[in-house]
Amino acid sequence: MSTSRASLQPGQHSIDRVPPRPFGEGWAIDWTIKLPDGQTARKRSRGKTKGEARARARAAADELLATGQNAAWKTSTPIGQFIEAVTRPMITDSTTLRESTRERYLQTLDLILGHCSQHKHKQALGNVPIATAGRFPALEGSLQEIARTHGAGTARHARAVLTKYVIRPLVREGVLAGNPLAGERIDLDRSLTDTKTSRGGVAISETDHARLLDGLLAMDPADGVEAPKRGPATLGVRVARRQNVRIATLIQMTMGLRIGEVRTLTWDRVCDVSGIPSIAVPSEIAKNKTSRVVPFLDSRVLEAVEAHREECGGEGYVIGTPTDRSKIWNKDNAQKAIKEAYQEWAEVYGIPELRDARSHVWRATLNTMYLEVPEVARTAYFGHTAPVSREHYTDLAQVGPMLIAAEQRRSKGTH
Repeated sequence: MSTSRASLQPGQHSIDRVPPRPFGEGWAIDWTIKLPDGQTARKRSRGKTKGEARARARAAADELLATGQNAAWKTSTPIGQFIEAVTRPMITDSTTLRESTRERYLQTLDLILGHCSQHKHKQALGNVPIATAGRFPALEGSLQEIARTHGAGTARHARAVLTKYVIRPLVREGVLAGNPLAGERIDLDRSLTDTKTSRGGVAISETDHARLLDGLLAMDPADGVEAPKRGPATLGVRVARRQNVRIATLIQMTMGLRIGEVRTLTWDRVCDVSGIPSIAVPSEIAKNKTSRVVPFLDSRVLEAVEAHREECGGEGYVIGTPTDRSKIWNKDNAQKAIKEAYQEWAEVYGIPELRDARSHVWRATLNTMYLEVPEVARTAYFGHTAPVSREHYTDLAQVGPMLIAAEQRRSKGTH
């Protein structure tokens, strides 16, 4: 093969001009490339065969043309390394994201990487080179897999995380030329989402509510809990997990907080407000981004919460991770624990609605129980608008006679 002496132009290399030569037990090719900025780089590529040496040289040339000579990231680097080094800290250290949003994004990030305890994500991007992961087919495949396994809503969160915290930083670094998702419509698989039944409008009767409330107030979370025969969870962790569900349910079934608000609730927010024991829900954890103060309507629940505060030291999260109260309890783990407990209580207390209903049932139940209270007061208490209250949180099957307000109930010795 002849070697041309013609000057290289920006973007050109000499790989096809020079022949490979014997090198050790294989072959090597010494080549030159002129980068788009005019700089010249001299490289050596090796391989077991002439073809392998030349192929590696061409791959290296493509890398240099895409990222530059001194780029911090290469297109051949697994995108998971970039995500852990750049993306995760961006989300964790963000001062503009609400705590609940930050947690949601981090959980979604784990699904993108393939870190999922429930499913094996074959199209996860963690170990895929940036060059491949940054193409539309790989991104679409990952999003569709998340939609099939965790729902279309989670996949939409994943797309937002990919766009803002993965692709844009890679574009700024010069590793990717642009965002392959920009302007592209993806018809996400909704098979999982469409099979989910709406639980927002299901309420239980006042009698069932009172029976369960009495049971949970008297409940010892250690009763019936056995030490595991194997696995990392200890007896103490199992009891703490059950206590978490108990306290969360007591708060929700008497105060109407959302599960996301309870999971992100810290002890400093359980306090007296104007002399009234309350939970102050800040805007950063409230679903509608509007802060509100929710008074305790049942003194027995306040006593149970205060006893729980003393038991766990009064620091960190009210229902933090069972092994570490300083950490937020993972949403999936919390939902799994709630599901198991509700299905148990459905049988023990004869409340069939709890077999399928989840923690949102309490907002519907309370809104139905307190229909006598003016709507403006109820909507302020629950933190939603009047139309949302009527559409999603009032179970017409349970309305019956207008129910009395909380003060009247206490004065009559009822719940």
